[in-house]
Amino acid sequence: MDCQPFSVETPSAGTICGLRWGSADGIPVLAAHGWLDNAASFLPIAPYLTDLNLVAIDLPGHGFSQHRPEGARYHLMDYPPAVLEVADALGWKELVLLGHSLGGAISTTVAVAAPTRIRAMVLIENLGPVSQAADGAPGRLRDSIAAYAKLRDKTPALYPDLEPLIMARARLGKMGHKAAQALVSRNLAKVEGGYSWRSDPRLRLPSPVFLTESQVLAYLGAIETPTQVLLANDGLLAKSETLTPRLASLQAASVQWLSGTHHLHMDDPEPVATAILDFLLRLD
Repeated sequence: MDCQPFSVETPSAGTICGLRWGSADGIPVLAAHGWLDNAASFLPIAPYLTDLNLVAIDLPGHGFSQHRPEGARYHLMDYPPAVLEVADALGWKELVLLGHSLGGAISTTVAVAAPTRIRAMVLIENLGPVSQAADGAPGRLRDSIAAYAKLRDKTPALYPDLEPLIMARARLGKMGHKAAQALVSRNLAKVEGGYSWRSDPRLRLPSPVFLTESQVLAYLGAIETPTQVLLANDGLLAKSETLTPRLASLQAASVQWLSGTHHLHMDDPEPVATAILDFLLRLD
């Protein structure tokens, strides 16, 4: 299936780029990747979703998408407007959200913010935003502001060769070499003397504030959109203490466990795609 580059202008996040596949007559699906990944996260699964109208974006600051202005932060609550503005630019009044990891957390906030527009939601290795106890908030704010101040004095790193970066990404992400290669290749720019990251270095800095777990549960409890949750047997959520109460809060959810690790949709995409298609076919 042909993969086409994608680019739109948005009011809140500037230029958003990505990739698109499938049929213009298919169910419109907007896919959002995980933290420090990019639209290539959905390259392996796209050939199994040919009947969908699939658009995968590079989130702001990731891949080929525009960085936020100087002095701005990358906060979870800044992503939902950008996602909805992409849907507006596509002319999609209703759509399905497909989110992996951070992209799943963003999808849940979009489903809360615009419930009438979201036809369904598929969460891969995610069940809502990261949370933190309220008493950790003051320290988090101090650490975040200090980290942003230090970044101004740092020189961007230059890498002479791709392969060590691919191997490091595969090791840290517990993913296959092919998956890591796809992500790293889209996230690097060729410059004099080697390669530099396209992604905004501010993405690596600590957020100034997290939701509390009670706030996350309130968000999940407010979602009425039909939701599919696909979790990996060896993924990040397999032993999470928050998993059971979060699943209990989320209404109309279909939960399925699959073999694999956090990037199961890249390393073994066919079972994930089959589950997604079965879920979407049941919507009508």
